[in-house]
Amino acid sequence: MANIEKYIEENKNLINDFIKTHFKKRACNKKFPHNKFSLNDAILYTLATPGKRIRPIVLLITAESLGFPNKKRLLPFASSIELIHSYSLIHDDLPAMDNDNLRRGKPTNHIVFGEASAILAGDALLAEAFVILSDKEYTEGFDPKKIIEIIQELSYASGINGLAGGQFLDVNSFGMPIDFENIEYINKNKTASLIGAACAMGAILAGGDGGIVDNFKKFGLYLGLAFQTIDDILGITGNKGILGKTAGIDKANNKCTVASSIGLEKTYELINEYNEKALRYLSRTGVIPDTLTEFTCYLTNRIN
Repeated sequence: MANIEKYIEENKNLINDFIKTHFKKRACNKKFPHNKFSLNDAILYTLATPGKRIRPIVLLITAESLGFPNKKRLLPFASSIELIHSYSLIHDDLPAMDNDNLRRGKPTNHIVFGEASAILAGDALLAEAFVILSDKEYTEGFDPKKIIEIIQELSYASGINGLAGGQFLDVNSFGMPIDFENIEYINKNKTASLIGAACAMGAILAGGDGGIVDNFKKFGLYLGLAFQTIDDILGITGNKGILGKTAGIDKANNKCTVASSIGLEKTYELINEYNEKALRYLSRTGVIPDTLTEFTCYLTNRIN
């Protein structure tokens, strides 16, 4: 486990360095005398908080498992996913949604900068992800068809049949009884779709064929379902230090989760089932899956 923790830390630092460098070039620091902060300040406040960087890291591991030789060339594409994820967190915390005042152990974006500025910071991050994916500096040397494919993967996973669609169903279900199948559907779209896209993007960039890309994507989807279900448990058990946000927020919002629907014991069993399915699809890719297997176990061990 120490090896995977070292791997994660090293790659987190690479991703963080890229994000800092990119926004230094693209900085929107314009502000009027009466403004206390710029758009860049609001954006970097969220990006600079100590996130797990799960999504970009899984793209890197996937591409490396297929033999992609130059990790630094992958950093822009990996970071674009983190920008999408960060935008979703800013919006997710808003009073109109989860109404949370803590994220990654710090006051949420709208608490610090106000609701309107937080919304715009999220909007800017969403757009900037696709600026990165289409930037000639970052895409030079890659097959243009592959770039179109990864843009399609990320946009699909972020949109009506992915993150936004899942979030819509989620916030419109507060206080309503929902069965397990529909809760799982929300989790698949809201959380798992982006992790599945990260795996698919890594496989595409590394030159994987359609079958390999599909199996990696399914691996990521089940990994994402396990990851979200673990968060549900942490939300109930109150481990704010691991969760990084307000414990009990789902209960406060009268929100149905997997854990509240089927109970903790069955939820632990479900996580194991998700992991088994994830690793089954991973085995079908034909790669030596050591790092990805370790990574899967590492995420699961957050509750052990």
